[in-house]
Amino acid sequence: MKKEVLIILHPDFEEIEAVTPIDILRRAGLIVHIASTSNDLEVQSKGGIQIKADSLLSDHEHAIYDALVIPGGPGIFKIRDHSMIQKKIREFHKLKKCIACICAAPLLLLDQRLNQTFAMTCHPSVQAEFPALHPEATVRDKHIITSKGAGTAVPFALAIIEYLLNKEIAQNIADAICI
Repeated sequence: MKKEVLIILHPDFEEIEAVTPIDILRRAGLIVHIASTSNDLEVQSKGGIQIKADSLLSDHEHAIYDALVIPGGPGIFKIRDHSMIQKKIREFHKLKKCIACICAAPLLLLDQRLNQTFAMTCHPSVQAEFPALHPEATVRDKHIITSKGAGTAVPFALAIIEYLLNKEIAQNIADAICI
């Protein structure tokens, strides 16, 4: 059975941090569901690019997938208290399902106090909120994957593939895209 990933798009998300994982995860044969946090399928990125989600996040209230991916961007500050996102993070964590956050999105993990148990990294603009961070660009600690930002979107996506599938598939994708 193919593994499935839920990627959450929020207004003012960072384009590269969403589109790169969507593309690379689909290249690996993963089923990717793109969900909007608003009541509209069209979600505007921080750069003004409109991306159409497959569904609304509310449509996934009771669904559990193999991974939850949250891109960063300035919109993270507006969704830190989003009850559905908080619930999803708690559910995925309880089931030890992959939770992958990039850029400022690790703040959502901080809000759930997961930083107290798992090694993480984040974008330098929000690192002051974390008491301790790892310097690596992408960090995987058990089922939690974090990454610094747009420039690390490819290694971030490959880390998700390695976690969900295996290192060989991740390397094959890396080779195919000349990494």
